[in-house]
Amino acid sequence: MERELSRRSLLWAAGVAGLGVPLLSGCTSPAPARPPAGGSTGDPVSVAMHLHSSFSEGTASMSTHLAQAQRLGVDALFWTDHDFRVSAQGYRRRLRLGAATDAEHGVELTWKPRGPGRVGYADGAAELTGTGDDGFWLDAAAWNSTYSGSIADTTLAVTVRPAAPGGGYAAVQIDLSYHPAAGGRPAGQYRLTYRIGAAAQAGWRADGLEGQVDVPAPAGWSTVTLRPVDDIGGLWPDLVAQDNALHKLRVGVVGAGTAGFREVALTRARRADSLALMRDVMGQYLERYPDRRQYAALEVSLVRHLNWFGGELVMPDYGDQAPVKDDGIPAAQAMVALIHRHGGLASYNHPLGASPQATAAHMVATRALGADVVEVAYGGPSIVDGMLHVLDACARNLVLVTANGVTDDHEGTDWYADRKSNWITRMWARSAELPDLQAALRAGRAWAYKPNSWNGTLRTTAGDSPALGAVVATGGRPVPVTVAATDLPRGGTLEVVTGRADRAAPVPAIRTTPAPAGIHTADLAPGSYVRAVVRDADGRIVGVGNPTWVVRDHAGIPAERRLTV
Repeated sequence: MERELSRRSLLWAAGVAGLGVPLLSGCTSPAPARPPAGGSTGDPVSVAMHLHSSFSEGTASMSTHLAQAQRLGVDALFWTDHDFRVSAQGYRRRLRLGAATDAEHGVELTWKPRGPGRVGYADGAAELTGTGDDGFWLDAAAWNSTYSGSIADTTLAVTVRPAAPGGGYAAVQIDLSYHPAAGGRPAGQYRLTYRIGAAAQAGWRADGLEGQVDVPAPAGWSTVTLRPVDDIGGLWPDLVAQDNALHKLRVGVVGAGTAGFREVALTRARRADSLALMRDVMGQYLERYPDRRQYAALEVSLVRHLNWFGGELVMPDYGDQAPVKDDGIPAAQAMVALIHRHGGLASYNHPLGASPQATAAHMVATRALGADVVEVAYGGPSIVDGMLHVLDACARNLVLVTANGVTDDHEGTDWYADRKSNWITRMWARSAELPDLQAALRAGRAWAYKPNSWNGTLRTTAGDSPALGAVVATGGRPVPVTVAATDLPRGGTLEVVTGRADRAAPVPAIRTTPAPAGIHTADLAPGSYVRAVVRDADGRIVGVGNPTWVVRDHAGIPAERRLTV
């Protein structure tokens, strides 16, 4: 469509705020202070390791996550969007309206009516009759959200018959992504409303988070082409327009009138090179957030979910597979092997199953699928408690995985708020560059923390050597091991968990020693390990450290974990 007005100067001229459904608006909580730097293994680097942006199915954008990271002093972010959503694997290409339900290659779509009015289906089209200014809408609900995701390369072709002049108008409405406050607008979720056939000339108007586009259309059936990324860029030129999702879509008629819709066809022009598309969007934030490191990553999602960190990132080849998860162990192990062949680290995501005991047995039997990292601190207290049982079972059997903490955030509204899953990972790394982060993760020099409750550091030393995550060989002698936590929560305490590392059973064998002063030293004999937990004044877990093991020798221990005292 040709622009006839300068969209930088367009003002809102017609009421849109009442159309469709309410959108998200947000507030943010105060940010904590960062911990002091220092340490012979590097400085503490904070990393958000499981984030979903506009390339996934939620409301979050890269911009809102970057704003949260800057506010909390998080140094690096991994964009772990679902791989099949980044590439639109098995996604719908047509949202047809010939009936209340439709299927395309086995992917089901349902049109859900909302508001005052009625709908009839005939001759391959939906006939919508509205009765009020709030609109009568059909919300598109696709199985597994298989049209929701990045709008960066997406064009919509809408086959529509507008309402008769003076009798309301046909509309297509798209709920976009959540962005932080900008340009005098509050933080919140943006929305585009296309008024089809309501005006003789194209026009664009913006009011806060709501945008309206007038699309001329002739009487009778025709197909109009919509390119939302262009309209977003014109209505809100300070946004990165490509950093938006087609989160929800609906068609409707506003006012007292009747309009018809046959289909909304979706063309995704660059999905054959979807990783390049994602990196292009990342690159647009380099100047806005030069002090944050961004890393392209993936949540490999059509097997047991795995995050891919670093190496040569490639899109897994699922062939023509519909986006249906293969939950089998061999499929996940094969994907871990693929990640390793390309130089990446694999994280076993949210693994807690039916019970901690069953999950522990599985993790020990499969050696955590061969993964390098396991999400331990995620979700609510019961999940963390269960995963600590699993971590202790792994530690007893020298399954050398690095425990981390994640948000798995699909919204990005407030990482700091008192929510169940606001976990961040901090590690002793030489820098926030990717090779240094990989090295720290391989070595286990990491801990998880809740940023609204504790913002200190964890150290473990064996003798005089930094030993967090290490396997210490002593030749049979005990070694003094010190666990220390800084800046404990007021009224909180450090707990030191000591366990056997005898490979005897897939169950923990532990004892717990409180250290309210934040430091504890004990002689650790070969065949044992130690790890740290930080609790707040109410006894809630707010920090989780990785184990340090003491063994007789380093037989079978990878080089990055070895420490001789």
